[in-house]
Amino acid sequence: MKKLYRSRKDSKIAGVCGGIAEYFNIDATIIRLLAVLSIFFGGGGIIAYLIAWLIIPLEPFDEESGISNKKNETGEHKHNTTIDAEIIEDTSSKEEKK
Repeated sequence: MKKLYRSRKDSKIAGVCGGIAEYFNIDATIIRLLAVLSIFFGGGGIIAYLIAWLIIPLEPFDEESGISNKKNETGEHKHNTTIDAEIIEDTSSKEEKK
């Protein structure tokens, strides 16, 4: 069963629009645009956003590994891995040519 969470990785203010977009598998920009339009055309968008901010839980986070603990549609955990790499220039071959 899919659960609705506020997004950690796609958040501008509180992650509400990013979380809703992840839940419905659509672009977060569309949700944000609809939220802004609802604020200008009716004013209820601000109240709805604040209520959603309070009610929708933040996406679970594994503090030890620094990875989101959220499961995908197949029931498997998503793991975001970041690899830091350093490029080291070999200066010994340049010095031999001189």
